[in-house]
Amino acid sequence: MKATGRTLYVSGAKTHLDIETDNNTNPATYNSGLIPIWENERRGYGYIVRYVAPFPSISGTEAPNPWILTTYSKRDCRKLREGGTAGGNQVLKILGVQAGIHPAANDRVLAVCIGQSVSLSNLSTLKVDSLVVQSLSLGIDSNKGVATYYIELEEYLIDENEQVLALLGESDQNMGNFTVAV
Repeated sequence: MKATGRTLYVSGAKTHLDIETDNNTNPATYNSGLIPIWENERRGYGYIVRYVAPFPSISGTEAPNPWILTTYSKRDCRKLREGGTAGGNQVLKILGVQAGIHPAANDRVLAVCIGQSVSLSNLSTLKVDSLVVQSLSLGIDSNKGVATYYIELEEYLIDENEQVLALLGESDQNMGNFTVAV
């Protein structure tokens, strides 16, 4: 791996209406789920997440909703949700809402951001040096308001062997008994 010196900045705002679902389901029926926010379309490049935070409101009156940052792809998000009741339960387990693997024990969870305190300090936890080569998604558990995010990614050149190892690590990390149907 070789650093390119380039930093990517990913930011946005998502609500429960953005949760990835199948085409036959009304997204408004869910208040917990996974939302794809970034796809890497460049082969030979990997990214290390260096910083996460909620994107603050200029009015300061709205507290940002908490979220988790994961490496689940859009396809993964859809498959986990399309599993019907079981799929819904898997998403809730990933988010730590239902009993299962806590987000801290799931290697596909890179960060947790619970917003800002009264002192406006960033209340987030980031797993340092997690290499992302495929995608990022947010996990939210609220139908109230907006989950805002700001993420900094440091870019690295990676060779084919590192790409394959990173893809395997990103898609087959410790998920306990969670599976994604192909």
